[in-house]
Amino acid sequence: MIPGIRKKESRAMRIGAIVILTAFLLAGCVHMNVSKNANALKRVQPGDSPDAVFETMGPPDLRNDIADNRFIVYYQTKTGKMTGGPVTPDLCTPIAFENETVVSVGEDLSDVWTREEQERVRRAETLERQRRQAEMEAENWRQAEEERQRKIAALEKEVKPVPAYNAALNLKLYRQLLELDPTNARYQKKVVFYEERLDRQKKARRERAARASEKKQRQAWDQARGERNKDLRQYTGNGIAEMAVHDMAPGSLYVWVKNVSQQIITTHPDHFTLLDRNDNRVQCDISASLDSVLEPGSISHGKIEYSDAIYPGELIFRNRESGRVSKSFQ
Repeated sequence: MIPGIRKKESRAMRIGAIVILTAFLLAGCVHMNVSKNANALKRVQPGDSPDAVFETMGPPDLRNDIADNRFIVYYQTKTGKMTGGPVTPDLCTPIAFENETVVSVGEDLSDVWTREEQERVRRAETLERQRRQAEMEAENWRQAEEERQRKIAALEKEVKPVPAYNAALNLKLYRQLLELDPTNARYQKKVVFYEERLDRQKKARRERAARASEKKQRQAWDQARGERNKDLRQYTGNGIAEMAVHDMAPGSLYVWVKNVSQQIITTHPDHFTLLDRNDNRVQCDISASLDSVLEPGSISHGKIEYSDAIYPGELIFRNRESGRVSKSFQ
């Protein structure tokens, strides 16, 4: 046999022997550690502190920190299929700590505690969002309240010098103040007070305007009386009776009725009807002198009086013998 080949075979045999020996030693160590952990676990009880557990068990093979006050340590108590492989939780017995105290030995609370921690974090985040939202709303309310108070102060300053007779401006400003402070009793009373005052002022203005209009209308009517009388004083009729009228003054007419026929006719206060400009019948006081029997060519005359607020529209004389005769004031 060639010497070089012999040396290589010898070296390979030595390496193989070392590997086998190492595996054997490792397996022996693992078994010893597993056995040691299993025996030591019997002395761990709920309520133990972490220091007491670590003194009994030694350093853990694995550790899972769930939260500030919760963590789980793992000690290998089983051997895997492959000697020397990594230690995993399924090869270990867990010991759970909460608030620096053992609460469970042998039960893996990782999933339960992780879900609880996630829920706690979610609740904390929700509460934090709610807190920030509440702070933001409070700040918005504070700013809005400051702005409301600023507006109230400005309006109070504006309304103070306004005279009481200026009901429209007072009402406008106090309505704005009441909108800013709806429960303010003083603003409520002021609004009611100036609403009533403004209504009275508007009513008074309407009445003044109506009186002014009536005065103007009456003046125009009076000024036109001369021209109106030129036509009214002309006798007009139907061939039997003719009538002439003189507008004397507001509420007073003087009337003539002439018999222009060849027969006898009569006049009587009941034969006269006065209508206003809206064709409404007017209550009149008619002179008794208009109660007459007229020979051909004779005249009956007398006064007709009525309310001076009336504007006459038409005077009608009518009876069975004479028929209808009228005078228009339009």
